[in-house]
Amino acid sequence: MNVVIAGAGKVGYYLAKELMIDNDVTIIDQNEMAIENIENSLDVLSICGNVEDPYTYRTISEEIDLFIAVTNSDEVNLLSSLIIDNITQVKKKVVRLKNHFFKNDRVKQQLGISHIITPALQVAKNFNNILDFPHVNNIKNFYFTKAFLLSIRVKESIEPKNISKIYDDFQQKAIVCGIERDGTFFIPSFEDYIIANDLVYFLAFASKIEDLKKFTSSFENERAIENCVIYGANDLGVEIAKVLSKKNINIKIVDKKIENCKIANRILKNKAEVIKNNYNLDSLLEQSIENIDIFISATNNDEFNIAKCLEAKDKNIQKIIGIHNNLQYAPLMRKLGIEVIRGEKMATYHTILEKIISHKNLTTKRFCGGEGTISLLNIDSSLDTDKLSRELKTKNFKNSSLFVIRDKKIMPYKDATNLQEDDLLIINIKTQSSKDALKCLSKIY
Repeated sequence: MNVVIAGAGKVGYYLAKELMIDNDVTIIDQNEMAIENIENSLDVLSICGNVEDPYTYRTISEEIDLFIAVTNSDEVNLLSSLIIDNITQVKKKVVRLKNHFFKNDRVKQQLGISHIITPALQVAKNFNNILDFPHVNNIKNFYFTKAFLLSIRVKESIEPKNISKIYDDFQQKAIVCGIERDGTFFIPSFEDYIIANDLVYFLAFASKIEDLKKFTSSFENERAIENCVIYGANDLGVEIAKVLSKKNINIKIVDKKIENCKIANRILKNKAEVIKNNYNLDSLLEQSIENIDIFISATNNDEFNIAKCLEAKDKNIQKIIGIHNNLQYAPLMRKLGIEVIRGEKMATYHTILEKIISHKNLTTKRFCGGEGTISLLNIDSSLDTDKLSRELKTKNFKNSSLFVIRDKKIMPYKDATNLQEDDLLIINIKTQSSKDALKCLSKIY
């Protein structure tokens, strides 16, 4: 593909690094240092210029397969997506917007935008499910199924459990998709075991998620979540507070900047108590919330989030979540026993990659910091199932497992006989091996 990225910040850099392997990538930014960094480290065409100036695009080819706008300004992203149409033909446009005011079908249609990403809203929505299932570290849903992708930290006292037996015990309603053990992620087979301290990724229907608690819950005397502290009254912290307020829990949102507190107080009104505090957890514990059930560090500083989550861990707070915006920090946070949620930058990065790959019949999600990829192919009458079956028979994807969801049950692909209409084919694979699998699927649509 011919790809143009407007914005060479952290998200633009990571996207360029990922996409340059199989595509021709051009990245544009007026920040000279950012462009110099890209020139010294990535094999892409970099242009130092204003993405709002048509002259900047003078060297762009006559046709672009994908235009991605990820500058720090919503207005610049929208305007650049309009300008590029007057320069060249664009097949697909993806735009990141911080302000969800712009996220409406009319704007999207008028500007010919394929996908609008509003990361703060997207990240905050995760907390709906997390509050429903406190024993779960993270949880994601899909378009084509009511099954969830979730992660759970196995407790220290557990005896090794055979994955095949887990599958049988949960009546084909839950499967193990991946395991992170001692900092290493792998796709397990039915012969493998889960052991103490594993971070286990399940694909499971809601009816079985609660049952997973009996051998995976980190807290023996887990109680309902009633009191929450959020560090960071930024856009993300406020959006998280909005979601949690609908769950009727007590919320304190804390920031050291008075201006952030004023804005948060105006937006949240009586939904949360907004406190100006220099992020001193001891002083907060001495105030009205005697027992914090969930602590969320949602500032834009990953190092700070890690430090404060460790401080909260020392206080024996039941559930601790750290927001991360740096690919390098996610494995460290998990190793330290911190539950990790993608921040706005990482959510934008992963979501854009998922949108690029996805098709009307195909949806993908990355998990475990992007180390694993799960692809779901919805089988309908438009797909040549015989051709797909032949393709799959000739392939031996590395680091993978294949399943089929049929009649609300999950079964190994080898036991599914022939694929049928309304089946859901699941390819669960390490991301580094996922391109072969996606190429295989692309041959049938």
